[in-house]
Amino acid sequence: MEIIRVREKIYHKFNAPSVALGNFDGVHLGHQEILKRAVAAARARKRDSVVYTFDPHPRVVLNKAPAIPRITTFNERAEILEHLGVDVLVTAEFTPEFAAQTAEEFVRNVLVEELGVRELFIGENYRFGKGRAGTPETLKALAPEMGFKVHVAPCMVIGDKRVSSSRIREHLLRGEIREANVLLGREFTVEGKVIHGHHRGKALGFPTANIRPEEKLVPPQGVYAAYCKIRGQTRTAVMNIGRNPTFKGRRVSYEVHILDFNDDLYGETIKVYLVDRLRAEMAFTGPDQLVAQIGKDVQRARGILSVLPQFP
Repeated sequence: MEIIRVREKIYHKFNAPSVALGNFDGVHLGHQEILKRAVAAARARKRDSVVYTFDPHPRVVLNKAPAIPRITTFNERAEILEHLGVDVLVTAEFTPEFAAQTAEEFVRNVLVEELGVRELFIGENYRFGKGRAGTPETLKALAPEMGFKVHVAPCMVIGDKRVSSSRIREHLLRGEIREANVLLGREFTVEGKVIHGHHRGKALGFPTANIRPEEKLVPPQGVYAAYCKIRGQTRTAVMNIGRNPTFKGRRVSYEVHILDFNDDLYGETIKVYLVDRLRAEMAFTGPDQLVAQIGKDVQRARGILSVLPQFP
């Protein structure tokens, strides 16, 4: 998949592309439906499938929200899009000047002149242009004159509620990992390079890989059942996110105890797939009590992780 970052204008020729338009943070099940339709249409006509998205998040630039925690990093999102068969990812820098374009100006200047869109795929709640005045109906009205077709995907509903990035963030921030994973259609991940920690885990009989994750949403501190993909193998694991209150820790650390595994991983980058939250972080009276609890956590995690992976 080709990745194009745009600051002002796209200087690239596309082959009569099918374009999926949106922010796509999380690339959840609702997003995936839009993307699959765009990719299928492009393949059927031997054209380019293009995802056009923005960075930073428009709501941040327009001062309507503080920094919005990302469900996926840029690299994670790109990896998922490539897996879905997208040919080109275009990420436009979202600025106040960009936001000042009217809906019609955006369609004419970006979608038609720069991208050369032939088929456009959006969700039914998509809004764009100055004051978010542009709607799917706006696009449908402009499309015949400007030479493209519009396909609007209905919102996906699970559990009587719409699948959305904001709903997934709420689940994740409450530690409701299973619920978030259902809406994502895959496990929420934490990825980072393995670094040196305090080496307490090995002394306690539960060696851990400490990772420094990329910046994204941080689930609540606590212990999680998880699995990792290491050197081509899937390994079950228990992950602790927290400050190690038993040892008076101050900085949040990410420690992964990989079950039945004790190889040196320093310097390697690993991805941890969170499956369920086992408990909140706790302070213990001493190492013995902590070791006993970790043993219980491991046993519980083995039961939860007995069948993997949950998602294809």
